Amino acid sequence: MLVNREQELLLKIASGSEAAFRELFQAYRRKLFSYIFKITASREIAEDTIQDIFLKLWSVRESLPAIGNINAYLHRMAHNYAYHGFRRLAKETLLLDHLSRQEQGDTHSPVQELLSKEVAAYIQLLVDRLTPQQRKVFLLSREEGLKQEEIAGRLNISISTVKKHMVDALAFLREEIRQNYSLYAIAVFVIHQL
Repeated sequence: MLVNREQELLLKIASGSEAAFRELFQAYRRKLFSYIFKITASREIAEDTIQDIFLKLWSVRESLPAIGNINAYLHRMAHNYAYHGFRRLAKETLLLDHLSRQEQGDTHSPVQELLSKEVAAYIQLLVDRLTPQQRKVFLLSREEGLKQEEIAGRLNISISTVKKHMVDALAFLREEIRQNYSLYAIAVFVIHQL
């Protein structure tokens, strides 16, 4: 793609042109796929990474005209996203391994214990970000093992309010964990470890 044409596309994208964005996507999709596939050896990761790159690009579209070399910029993004994906995959692998060991009664690995502490600390930070009422309901359920009726009685609120707070708290925690660890199963595992 010619440099002048690229700058023209970036200006159009910055002003919200979806057609220009599609043109840029089509121009770079195959090149980026090949590059990411060489790094990851995974078609799925390559496709997901391309989606992430272009979603990010669209979200910062107003700043695109300042980019001097879109080809280099996209390849740097691809490189960073691919390696970030590797780090996340490594965490997921460790967590799944921990789950497996726990099911077999073997949780004595120092790496696993460290990971478990890291995850617990992360979850505690997320719990601290819940609304005060969500946090109370969540902790009464998870730490004290109270049923919804007991929580309602203790907090002097309705059972439906308890359910709503619990649903909202779990939805928040799952989404935050999914963004960091990406596997729903890990989110469920981590939440139940509290």
